[in-house]
Amino acid sequence: MNSNENKTDSVSIESATIVVIDDDSRIRKVLTLQLEKAGYNIISLDNGKQAMELIGPLDVDVVITDIRMPNVTGEQVLKYVKTHSPTIPVIMLTGVVDVETAVNIMKSGAYDYLVKPVKREELMVTVHRAVQYRDIVMRNIRLQEENIKYQRDLEHKVRERTRELARALAHLREVHMDTVKILASAIEEKDPYMRGHSNRVRILSSEMARRLEYKEMEIERIEYGALLHDIGKIAIDQRILDKPGPLTEEEHKIIQEHPIIGERIISRVSFFADIAPMVRWHHERWDGLGYPDGIKGENIPVPVKILNLIDAFDAMTSDRPYRKALPIERVLNIINEERGKQFCPEIVDLFINEEVYKTPVID
Repeated sequence: MNSNENKTDSVSIESATIVVIDDDSRIRKVLTLQLEKAGYNIISLDNGKQAMELIGPLDVDVVITDIRMPNVTGEQVLKYVKTHSPTIPVIMLTGVVDVETAVNIMKSGAYDYLVKPVKREELMVTVHRAVQYRDIVMRNIRLQEENIKYQRDLEHKVRERTRELARALAHLREVHMDTVKILASAIEEKDPYMRGHSNRVRILSSEMARRLEYKEMEIERIEYGALLHDIGKIAIDQRILDKPGPLTEEEHKIIQEHPIIGERIISRVSFFADIAPMVRWHHERWDGLGYPDGIKGENIPVPVKILNLIDAFDAMTSDRPYRKALPIERVLNIINEERGKQFCPEIVDLFINEEVYKTPVID
């Protein structure tokens, strides 16, 4: 394990070290000045080979690299970092963004991507989030190491260590939840109209699960699915997401790809494998007219039925680029009208009759 794996203190903005790699000196200069002004320590490099030689020995928190560079490409740098220093998030710079490029970048293990010319606000938000993400990952690793130590000592101090392990595991669950929230925020930072949506859906979905007497561990999995249900939108063109008017038929097809893209992204992480159906099917309908697979009725798992309704409820009660939030009374009428059509009847009855919609939510 190199020095990048051994940090013991939380990373602060002031101490975070960012490696910027781009063969274009103008882009390097702009990124370096903006990041240094924000208080980061910057190492500016003009080629991927240099970066691969330095990243191992150096104490690095985030790598920003151009994709297309001569000799050693950004993708080769990404592969090297993921192999030798997997806790370091890598942000890719690209001059072209489309669904295929975005999906390939994320599937390759990149933390995020930025489109050139990079806007200062997007740069600051993405880098800050990457620093936070690495901090959580490092704390996670430390907690796992502590758990191993607890297990070795457990034979001698069973009762004492059991209590400590329980506390550590509870903290670890909090770290997992924090990690998932940061992943969800990757979408919401790109789409201001979505800000807080995933967390509100999480809170209402978990309340529905409790009313259905789900166990706490099952509720936790539903919360993860609710937070990540729209993760596929990270690969959708921002202009489509922000479009104030009606979408074209082609744009509708593109937006309908996000559940499939989201499933691909999270299916590569074994920890999220069991929530993949929630991500893939959150736009399915009780009557079978949803997408992407057109499943219907009792073929839809209960957690997905919950998410279908809660996602639609929050969407209707929130501002969108093309309309203002609808009044709650109107939304409840629409949900009742869609009972047995878009939504599972039993889920609608529980949501309305027990007034789950009144559950306090915090953005």
